[in-house]
Amino acid sequence: MSNEVMAFVTVGQLEYAIETMDWDVVSTVAYFSLEATREGTIARNAGWDAWNSERMERLIDTAHEHGSKVVISLERFSWSPGQTAASRRLLSDKARRDRLAREVAAEVERRGADGVNIDFEPIPSGQKKEFTDFVRAMRRELDRVRPGLQLTFCVVGHHESYDVAGATGPDAADAVYLMGYHYAGIWSSRAGSTAPMGGPAYDLVETVKSLLREVERHELIVGVPYYGHAWPTVGDRLNARTEGGGFDVPVERAFALAARHGLRYDKREQVAWVPYRAEPCDGCATRWYQLYFDDARAARFKWGWIERSNLLGTGVWTIGFEGRPGELDAAMRDVFLHGAGR
Repeated sequence: MSNEVMAFVTVGQLEYAIETMDWDVVSTVAYFSLEATREGTIARNAGWDAWNSERMERLIDTAHEHGSKVVISLERFSWSPGQTAASRRLLSDKARRDRLAREVAAEVERRGADGVNIDFEPIPSGQKKEFTDFVRAMRRELDRVRPGLQLTFCVVGHHESYDVAGATGPDAADAVYLMGYHYAGIWSSRAGSTAPMGGPAYDLVETVKSLLREVERHELIVGVPYYGHAWPTVGDRLNARTEGGGFDVPVERAFALAARHGLRYDKREQVAWVPYRAEPCDGCATRWYQLYFDDARAARFKWGWIERSNLLGTGVWTIGFEGRPGELDAAMRDVFLHGAGR
């Protein structure tokens, strides 16, 4: 792997990826997702149906025509007690782990895909070694199918539940994909960047420094958000106190709000932000909101830093949130195709 730009594409974004996405800059499409069940099988759900659709055939063919890859994003979340119990049942049993690895590798072979991205987040307590064992089992099964298939795994910003070093290497994953977002959200007491490059709280730069104590620079991909977050706030001052959890905003919508209300820029967190007034409901009094998102300036700064840091590359969650190739696509082209970040 080298000079990676990994674009996540959901079931609803397949047509966008095929018809609209800028294939020149995207090296790998990660199809989100096939879901891992507690029994070590692939769930038969909407993700499975899309995987077996004519649209997926077109996506894979289009990617290969452009010299790009398509990988399965294998999803298993552990954010609720029920999800955690299911993940623990899967990971704690070698037979289930091995069954899942065989089944996923068989799908890669059957569809002519190019590898797997493992998106297990986070890893349940006590299952760190077992997750590493699963990554290695996945590597073995992919090598049986076709040597050279791509294998990555995702980590969250607070990555303590993963054995990052153990799950990376010749007998494991080629690279780690850092989900470099969701540092702020509905839980935040102050409005701010969901992917900050600085500031008083734990940020993306600190996360990368921590990960580089466990993996090499050429083994780290840093994902960026094509979404922001807006909160109801106390006033219009930068990083105002929030008065509710707010909501995520795709960048296409964020650019529209910025055009209407005016764009500001925070050099500390390296993020665009927009204070605006709106009615929370029909007939309700207007109140202050603050939106923070990565516009072209913020994304260019982040991508330039990734390039100068000699990391493997970047990724996008999700490419379809851009609506159409525009300012962000142009910035990505400048940095990763023309070396403007150096």
